[in-house]
Amino acid sequence: MREILKQKVLWIAAFGYFVDLFDLILYGAVRVDSLKSLGYQGNDIFSVGATLLNIQMAGMLLGGLMWGVIGDRRGRREALFGSIFIYSLATFLNAYVHDFAGYATLRFLAGVGLAGELGAAITLISEALPGPVRGMGSAFVASVGFLGAAVSSYVCQLMSWQNAYRVGGTLGFLLLLSRFSIQDSLIFVRSRTHENKDTFGSLALAFQSKRRLKTFLLALLAGIPVWYVAGILGYFAPEFAKELKTTGVVTAGTTIMMGYLGSILGDIACGLLSQKLKSRKKAVLYFMIGGALLAILHPLFSFHASPLRFYWVRFAIGFGNGFFAILIAWIAEMFGTNLRATMTSTLANLIRASVIPLTLGFQYLNPHFGMLWTSALLGSVCFTFGILAVLKLPETFHRDLNYLETTAAC
Repeated sequence: MREILKQKVLWIAAFGYFVDLFDLILYGAVRVDSLKSLGYQGNDIFSVGATLLNIQMAGMLLGGLMWGVIGDRRGRREALFGSIFIYSLATFLNAYVHDFAGYATLRFLAGVGLAGELGAAITLISEALPGPVRGMGSAFVASVGFLGAAVSSYVCQLMSWQNAYRVGGTLGFLLLLSRFSIQDSLIFVRSRTHENKDTFGSLALAFQSKRRLKTFLLALLAGIPVWYVAGILGYFAPEFAKELKTTGVVTAGTTIMMGYLGSILGDIACGLLSQKLKSRKKAVLYFMIGGALLAILHPLFSFHASPLRFYWVRFAIGFGNGFFAILIAWIAEMFGTNLRATMTSTLANLIRASVIPLTLGFQYLNPHFGMLWTSALLGSVCFTFGILAVLKLPETFHRDLNYLETTAAC
């Protein structure tokens, strides 16, 4: 592990994911206060907040594809620079919104910018580190990133929502300055030749193979449970707390902070387990099964609970959800160098954007079944398909990443 931490690119990527998740979680932490200041009250805070979240995730869906293609065609470095600039500027300007239209526009742009960071960073790390330690490198990056989410939740409790957005944007610009020394991986540089350059970032090549399409869809299903936990159980924690009749006030900021602190430990543990078992598949599978039990059955431990107990339950759920880093590293290993950034970035953000149908489904079913039964139903569906998908995905722990996808792949 000591040799891994000496890699400069690892620290720059980790700081990037720190800022990425700081800004991403920022909206969830300031959702209630910011919407109240714009004049929304009562149920409108829930419905308008969900709409803004969906708009942000739609931006991430578009950005994931865009930055992935740029990462393969122009280089991982250029994707990192462009995405950082856009999300930093949009986040900083969020401090000055006065109406829904402005808020929605900037959340969409922030989503577009946020989309490029994780996929490009994990792709770069996967190509820069030797095979046996790739998982630990990705787990380290994710752990630092989840620390950014926890810090964001804490910072939002110390200052106004406007200042919180200013801090997030400023951190992004500082990250931009730190990136000037970063270079593309040797695997990427040496793979590009005049004869094959048109295959890099080619969407036609990406989906003309049944094998690649099947892998893509299975990887998407494997990741959706992560955003069921983050997007439903995390963002709407105050509403869940009321339904569970907690004995005090529960805030979204503290809930998100505790969830991501749990995820930090979970990602480290999942990375270590992956190294111990020499398997991505087994580590993700074991964590997903445990995470399913914690997420679906959490009301049993939270009825009439104190806020402190409620927060610790969310910490445990976060730990069980700590397989995202290894999953994204696993995804990066499933595809050749000419499609690695495109597929990794697109999948990472499709997974995040899955919160859109999850939120819409949650809003539709909630009046019919109630919040707790609706969340249990959605969670059961997400985790069932996720576990089945993991069982079908290929093992890549020992795979050499110095290869290209071709039209001959079936």
